[in-house]
Amino acid sequence: MRNTVLKLTPLSANTGVEIAGVDLANPLSPEAAQEIRDALNTWGAVFFRDQDITPDQQVAFARHFGTVEKRTHPSSMSPVEGTPEVSIIHREPTDGRNTGGFWHTDQCFLPDPPLGSVLYAKSLPTRGGDTMFCHMGAACAELSEGMRAMLRGLKAVHVRLNYHGIGGKPQWGVTPDELEFFTMKYAGQVATHPVIGRHPESGQEILYVNPIYTDRFEGWTREESQPLIQYLCERATRPENYCRFDWKPGSLAMWDNRAVLHYALDDYAGESRTMHRCVVLGPWLQPAA
Repeated sequence: MRNTVLKLTPLSANTGVEIAGVDLANPLSPEAAQEIRDALNTWGAVFFRDQDITPDQQVAFARHFGTVEKRTHPSSMSPVEGTPEVSIIHREPTDGRNTGGFWHTDQCFLPDPPLGSVLYAKSLPTRGGDTMFCHMGAACAELSEGMRAMLRGLKAVHVRLNYHGIGGKPQWGVTPDELEFFTMKYAGQVATHPVIGRHPESGQEILYVNPIYTDRFEGWTREESQPLIQYLCERATRPENYCRFDWKPGSLAMWDNRAVLHYALDDYAGESRTMHRCVVLGPWLQPAA
């Protein structure tokens, strides 16, 4: 019977597991919901195939893990009509770049980032468009004890505008006029978080930095901070530490925003893609000390 006996297939040594035996159009049993939560805590991202669900059913699945956000902050995404908790991520063939085409965590530039994200494939390009996931708990464990001890005492400043431009210089694919618009739109979307936090369910220490939004360490200049931030990100995102998920019609992914970075590959220029996303709110990383 579906939703009672699940089959888990890990996609890499540390990150991502595919779960079979689940029909997300139907309610999950408490046992199945707990097994999926346990898998999420272990692998950071869970994946499901061959799902045929409505936006309301996507929200119902997400509610097993926490409160589903009704967005109140500025965003580039539009809501699904009738289901405001679900946002549309769409790329036109003429768009210069896709959404999320870099290693990042969702909404780290807010004081209360979401626990996780649930992404469902609606329409896909004929090729490309995979998403990579990297477990930052495994990355943290690989650091020396001396490095971890230093990082536990640091906080990092995360800046929303960095995706569009840094220091008044536009990022790739962004015009000066667009940067001026985004500078006004995302003014104030800056947050500070510990560089290492402890996962509230697994207890694992998590390295919480990413190469775009993480601007600097608190009390440091950007120039002083960036060599160490980029070193940490390069170590974390080595091929040995990530999995690559190939989207197919009906695929759904959920990832723990506290534990993994993700990267939406921009290798389908000239084609369109539409995804539905909702985000789950819940307990955030705890102090590592």
